Amino acid sequence: MSTAVTTMTESTTDVPTPASLLNVSGLTITYPTPTGSFTAVDNFSLTMQPGKRVAIVGESGSGKTNACMAIAGFLAAEANVTADALSFEGRDLLVRKKLAIPERIEGVSVVFQDAMTSLDPVWTIGSQLVAVIRNNEKITRKKAKESAAEWLRKVGLTDTERVFAARPYELSGGMRQRVMIAIALCGKPRLLIADEPTSALDATLSKELMHLLVGLTEELGTALLMISHDIALCQAFTDWTVVMHRGVAVEEGPSATLAQRAEHPYTQGLISCIPTLDNASWDRLPTMHKESA
Repeated sequence: MSTAVTTMTESTTDVPTPASLLNVSGLTITYPTPTGSFTAVDNFSLTMQPGKRVAIVGESGSGKTNACMAIAGFLAAEANVTADALSFEGRDLLVRKKLAIPERIEGVSVVFQDAMTSLDPVWTIGSQLVAVIRNNEKITRKKAKESAAEWLRKVGLTDTERVFAARPYELSGGMRQRVMIAIALCGKPRLLIADEPTSALDATLSKELMHLLVGLTEELGTALLMISHDIALCQAFTDWTVVMHRGVAVEEGPSATLAQRAEHPYTQGLISCIPTLDNASWDRLPTMHKESA
Protein backbone atom coordinates (compact mmCIF):
# COMPACT_ATOMS: atom_id res chain seq x y z
CA MET A 1 0.00 0.00 0.00
CA SER A 2 2.71 2.48 0.93
CA THR A 3 4.11 2.56 -2.59
CA ALA A 4 0.71 3.15 -4.15
CA VAL A 5 0.83 6.71 -5.32
CA THR A 6 4.55 6.91 -5.92
CA THR A 7 4.07 4.51 -8.81
CA MET A 8 2.23 7.24 -10.69
CA THR A 9 5.54 9.04 -11.33
CA GLU A 10 7.75 7.42 -13.93
CA SER A 11 11.22 6.89 -12.57
CA THR A 12 14.50 6.31 -14.36
CA THR A 13 18.08 6.02 -13.23
CA ASP A 14 18.65 9.60 -14.46
CA VAL A 15 15.62 11.23 -12.82
CA PRO A 16 15.45 11.03 -9.00
CA THR A 17 12.10 10.31 -7.36
CA PRO A 18 10.73 13.53 -5.82
CA ALA A 19 10.36 13.72 -2.06
CA SER A 20 6.96 12.65 -0.79
CA LEU A 21 4.48 15.36 0.11
CA LEU A 22 2.39 13.06 2.30
CA ASN A 23 3.44 9.79 3.88
CA VAL A 24 0.92 7.62 5.73
CA SER A 25 1.81 4.11 6.87
CA GLY A 26 -0.17 1.72 9.06
CA LEU A 27 -2.73 4.32 10.11
CA THR A 28 -5.28 2.85 12.53
CA ILE A 29 -8.14 4.79 14.15
CA THR A 30 -10.29 3.40 16.94
CA TYR A 31 -13.11 4.82 19.07
CA PRO A 32 -14.15 3.66 22.54
CA THR A 33 -17.51 1.91 22.86
CA PRO A 34 -19.45 0.68 25.94
CA THR A 35 -18.21 -2.85 25.25
CA GLY A 36 -14.66 -2.11 24.08
CA SER A 37 -13.62 -0.27 20.93
CA PHE A 38 -14.59 0.19 17.29
CA THR A 39 -11.98 0.26 14.52
CA ALA A 40 -12.90 2.92 11.95
CA VAL A 41 -9.66 2.65 9.93
CA ASP A 42 -7.37 -0.38 9.94
CA ASN A 43 -3.75 -0.28 8.75
CA PHE A 44 -4.22 2.38 6.06
CA SER A 45 -1.19 3.49 4.02
CA LEU A 46 -0.76 6.13 1.32
CA THR A 47 2.08 8.09 -0.28
CA MET A 48 1.43 11.25 -2.30
CA GLN A 49 3.82 13.26 -4.44
CA PRO A 50 3.47 17.04 -4.94
CA GLY A 51 0.79 18.10 -7.42
CA LYS A 52 -0.87 14.67 -7.74
CA ARG A 53 -4.61 13.98 -7.48
CA VAL A 54 -5.73 11.01 -5.40
CA ALA A 55 -9.25 9.82 -4.59
CA ILE A 56 -10.36 7.70 -1.66
CA VAL A 57 -13.70 6.14 -2.56
CA GLY A 58 -16.19 4.00 -0.68
CA GLU A 59 -19.67 3.90 0.82
CA SER A 60 -20.68 5.84 3.93
CA GLY A 61 -18.90 4.39 6.96
CA SER A 62 -16.03 2.91 4.96
CA GLY A 63 -13.43 4.96 6.85
CA LYS A 64 -12.38 7.31 4.06
CA THR A 65 -13.27 10.56 5.86
CA ASN A 66 -11.72 9.36 9.13
CA ALA A 67 -8.44 8.60 7.36
CA CYS A 68 -8.28 12.04 5.75
CA MET A 69 -9.41 13.94 8.84
CA ALA A 70 -6.63 12.22 10.78
CA ILE A 71 -4.21 13.82 8.32
CA ALA A 72 -5.89 17.23 8.65
CA GLY A 73 -6.15 16.98 12.46
CA PHE A 74 -9.94 17.27 12.64
CA LEU A 75 -10.83 14.03 14.41
CA ALA A 76 -12.84 14.04 17.63
CA ALA A 77 -10.84 14.08 20.84
CA GLU A 78 -11.89 10.53 21.77
CA ALA A 79 -10.37 9.08 18.58
CA ASN A 80 -7.27 6.96 19.18
CA VAL A 81 -4.85 7.43 16.27
CA THR A 82 -1.79 5.25 15.79
CA ALA A 83 0.49 4.83 12.78
CA ASP A 84 3.93 3.65 11.76
CA ALA A 85 4.30 6.98 9.98
CA LEU A 86 2.11 10.05 9.47
CA SER A 87 3.94 13.03 8.01
CA PHE A 88 3.40 16.02 5.72
CA GLU A 89 6.44 17.51 3.98
CA GLY A 90 8.59 15.58 6.44
CA ARG A 91 6.77 17.01 9.48
CA ASP A 92 5.62 14.33 11.94
CA LEU A 93 1.88 14.78 12.44
CA LEU A 94 1.62 12.17 15.17
CA VAL A 95 3.14 14.56 17.72
CA ARG A 96 0.27 17.04 17.44
CA LYS A 97 -1.52 17.88 20.67
CA LYS A 98 -5.24 17.24 20.91
CA LEU A 99 -6.85 20.65 21.22
CA ALA A 100 -10.46 21.75 21.68
CA ILE A 101 -10.03 23.78 18.48
CA PRO A 102 -7.81 21.98 15.92
CA GLU A 103 -4.54 23.66 15.05
CA ARG A 104 -4.13 24.44 11.37
CA ILE A 105 -1.36 22.55 9.58
CA GLU A 106 0.59 24.98 7.43
CA GLY A 107 0.27 23.99 3.79
CA VAL A 108 -2.93 21.93 4.21
CA SER A 109 -6.46 23.16 3.46
CA VAL A 110 -9.81 21.38 3.61
CA VAL A 111 -13.05 21.77 1.65
CA PHE A 112 -15.70 20.26 3.90
CA GLN A 113 -18.74 18.37 2.69
CA ASP A 114 -21.39 20.76 4.02
CA ALA A 115 -20.53 24.35 3.13
CA MET A 116 -23.58 25.67 4.98
CA THR A 117 -22.33 24.44 8.35
CA SER A 118 -18.67 25.12 7.56
CA LEU A 119 -19.11 28.81 6.77
CA ASP A 120 -19.81 31.28 9.59
CA PRO A 121 -23.55 32.12 9.39
CA VAL A 122 -23.06 35.61 10.88
CA TRP A 123 -20.10 36.97 8.92
CA THR A 124 -20.47 38.03 5.31
CA ILE A 125 -18.71 36.01 2.63
CA GLY A 126 -16.33 38.91 2.02
CA SER A 127 -15.40 39.20 5.69
CA GLN A 128 -14.62 35.49 5.92
CA LEU A 129 -12.50 35.48 2.78
CA VAL A 130 -10.62 38.64 3.77
CA ALA A 131 -9.88 37.16 7.22
CA VAL A 132 -8.34 34.05 5.68
CA ILE A 133 -6.29 36.04 3.16
CA ARG A 134 -4.92 38.39 5.84
CA ASN A 135 -4.06 35.43 8.03
CA ASN A 136 -1.88 34.06 5.22
CA GLU A 137 -0.49 37.35 3.88
CA LYS A 138 0.58 40.49 5.72
CA ILE A 139 -1.31 42.92 3.49
CA THR A 140 -3.68 45.84 4.02
CA ARG A 141 -7.44 45.31 4.27
CA LYS A 142 -7.88 47.12 0.95
CA LYS A 143 -5.46 44.76 -0.80
CA ALA A 144 -7.12 41.79 0.87
CA LYS A 145 -10.54 42.90 -0.40
CA GLU A 146 -9.14 43.17 -3.92
CA SER A 147 -7.63 39.68 -3.61
CA ALA A 148 -10.91 38.32 -2.22
CA ALA A 149 -12.85 39.72 -5.18
CA GLU A 150 -10.32 38.16 -7.55
CA TRP A 151 -10.73 34.77 -5.85
CA LEU A 152 -14.51 34.97 -6.17
CA ARG A 153 -14.05 35.54 -9.89
CA LYS A 154 -11.60 32.63 -10.10
CA VAL A 155 -14.22 30.24 -8.73
CA GLY A 156 -16.84 31.51 -11.18
CA LEU A 157 -18.76 33.99 -8.98
CA THR A 158 -18.82 37.04 -11.22
CA ASP A 159 -21.36 39.07 -9.24
CA THR A 160 -18.62 39.81 -6.74
CA GLU A 161 -20.20 42.82 -4.97
CA ARG A 162 -23.40 40.94 -4.14
CA VAL A 163 -21.59 37.75 -3.08
CA PHE A 164 -19.06 39.75 -1.05
CA ALA A 165 -21.84 41.35 1.00
CA ALA A 166 -23.98 38.20 1.30
CA ARG A 167 -24.18 35.77 4.20
CA PRO A 168 -24.01 32.02 3.51
CA TYR A 169 -27.78 31.44 3.77
CA GLU A 170 -28.33 33.99 0.99
CA LEU A 171 -26.41 31.88 -1.54
CA SER A 172 -27.28 28.64 -3.32
CA GLY A 173 -25.56 25.38 -2.41
CA GLY A 174 -23.36 25.51 -5.50
CA MET A 175 -22.31 29.10 -4.77
CA ARG A 176 -21.45 28.25 -1.17
CA GLN A 177 -19.31 25.35 -2.36
CA ARG A 178 -17.44 27.69 -4.70
CA VAL A 179 -16.86 30.07 -1.81
CA MET A 180 -15.45 27.18 0.23
CA ILE A 181 -13.03 26.39 -2.60
CA ALA A 182 -11.93 30.03 -2.75
CA ILE A 183 -11.34 30.11 1.02
CA ALA A 184 -9.43 26.82 0.92
CA LEU A 185 -7.18 27.79 -1.99
CA CYS A 186 -6.53 31.49 -1.36
CA GLY A 187 -3.74 30.53 1.06
CA LYS A 188 -2.04 28.56 -1.75
CA PRO A 189 -1.80 25.22 0.11
CA ARG A 190 0.43 22.39 -1.04
CA LEU A 191 -2.30 19.86 -0.23
CA LEU A 192 -6.07 20.28 -0.53
CA ILE A 193 -8.34 17.70 1.09
CA ALA A 194 -11.81 17.81 -0.47
CA ASP A 195 -14.46 15.89 1.47
CA GLU A 196 -17.33 14.96 -0.88
CA PRO A 197 -17.07 18.36 -2.63
CA THR A 198 -19.96 17.61 -5.01
CA SER A 199 -22.32 15.56 -2.83
CA ALA A 200 -24.97 18.31 -2.64
CA LEU A 201 -24.90 19.06 -6.38
CA ASP A 202 -26.55 17.49 -9.41
CA ALA A 203 -24.51 15.62 -12.02
CA THR A 204 -23.94 18.60 -14.33
CA LEU A 205 -22.86 20.94 -11.55
CA SER A 206 -20.67 18.19 -10.06
CA LYS A 207 -18.62 17.90 -13.24
CA GLU A 208 -18.43 21.67 -13.61
CA LEU A 209 -17.18 22.05 -10.05
CA MET A 210 -14.62 19.27 -10.47
CA HIS A 211 -13.25 20.90 -13.64
CA LEU A 212 -12.91 24.11 -11.62
CA LEU A 213 -11.24 22.37 -8.68
CA VAL A 214 -8.79 20.47 -10.88
CA GLY A 215 -7.97 23.59 -12.91
CA LEU A 216 -7.24 25.74 -9.87
CA THR A 217 -5.15 23.10 -8.10
CA GLU A 218 -3.12 22.56 -11.27
CA GLU A 219 -2.59 26.32 -11.56
CA LEU A 220 -1.32 26.51 -7.98
CA GLY A 221 0.61 23.22 -8.08
CA THR A 222 -1.55 21.94 -5.22
CA ALA A 223 -1.98 18.22 -4.60
CA LEU A 224 -5.60 17.09 -4.29
CA LEU A 225 -6.82 14.35 -1.95
CA MET A 226 -10.51 13.81 -2.68
CA ILE A 227 -12.97 11.84 -0.55
CA SER A 228 -15.92 10.54 -2.54
CA HIS A 229 -18.58 7.84 -2.86
CA ASP A 230 -18.73 8.50 -6.62
CA ILE A 231 -16.23 6.16 -8.26
CA ALA A 232 -17.06 7.47 -11.75
CA LEU A 233 -16.10 11.00 -10.70
CA CYS A 234 -12.85 9.68 -9.25
CA GLN A 235 -12.02 7.87 -12.48
CA ALA A 236 -12.54 11.05 -14.50
CA PHE A 237 -10.73 13.62 -12.36
CA THR A 238 -7.95 11.93 -10.39
CA ASP A 239 -4.68 10.11 -11.10
CA TRP A 240 -5.00 7.37 -8.52
CA THR A 241 -7.94 5.81 -6.68
CA VAL A 242 -7.96 3.97 -3.35
CA VAL A 243 -11.08 1.90 -2.61
CA MET A 244 -12.02 1.54 1.07
CA HIS A 245 -14.49 -0.88 2.63
CA ARG A 246 -15.19 -1.40 6.34
CA GLY A 247 -12.12 0.60 7.34
CA VAL A 248 -9.70 -1.23 5.05
CA ALA A 249 -8.17 -0.18 1.72
CA VAL A 250 -9.16 -3.18 -0.37
CA GLU A 251 -7.81 -2.05 -3.74
CA GLU A 252 -6.04 0.81 -5.48
CA GLY A 253 -4.67 1.70 -8.87
CA PRO A 254 -4.57 4.26 -11.69
CA SER A 255 -8.00 5.89 -11.87
CA ALA A 256 -8.25 5.71 -15.66
CA THR A 257 -7.81 1.92 -15.78
CA LEU A 258 -9.38 0.90 -12.48
CA ALA A 259 -12.53 -0.41 -14.17
CA GLN A 260 -10.51 -2.78 -16.38
CA ARG A 261 -8.10 -3.90 -13.64
CA ALA A 262 -10.41 -4.21 -10.63
CA GLU A 263 -9.96 -7.52 -8.80
CA HIS A 264 -11.72 -7.09 -5.47
CA PRO A 265 -15.46 -7.94 -5.52
CA TYR A 266 -16.31 -4.69 -3.70
CA THR A 267 -14.53 -2.57 -6.33
CA GLN A 268 -16.18 -4.55 -9.11
CA GLY A 269 -19.54 -3.99 -7.43
CA LEU A 270 -19.02 -0.23 -7.22
CA ILE A 271 -18.05 -0.05 -10.88
CA SER A 272 -21.02 -2.16 -12.02
CA CYS A 273 -23.39 0.31 -10.31
CA ILE A 274 -22.24 3.23 -12.50
CA PRO A 275 -25.01 4.35 -14.93
CA THR A 276 -23.85 4.01 -18.56
CA LEU A 277 -25.38 4.01 -22.03
CA ASP A 278 -25.15 0.22 -21.99
CA ASN A 279 -27.47 -0.06 -18.99
CA ALA A 280 -29.67 2.95 -19.76
CA SER A 281 -32.58 0.75 -20.78
CA TRP A 282 -32.44 -1.45 -17.67
CA ASP A 283 -35.30 -1.23 -15.20
CA ARG A 284 -32.83 -1.36 -12.29
CA LEU A 285 -29.10 -0.82 -11.91
CA PRO A 286 -27.01 -3.52 -10.18
CA THR A 287 -26.81 -3.23 -6.39
CA MET A 288 -24.14 -4.24 -3.90
CA HIS A 289 -24.59 -7.71 -2.40
CA LYS A 290 -23.18 -9.28 0.71
CA GLU A 291 -20.85 -11.40 -1.37
CA SER A 292 -19.21 -8.17 -2.62
CA ALA A 293 -18.13 -7.34 0.94
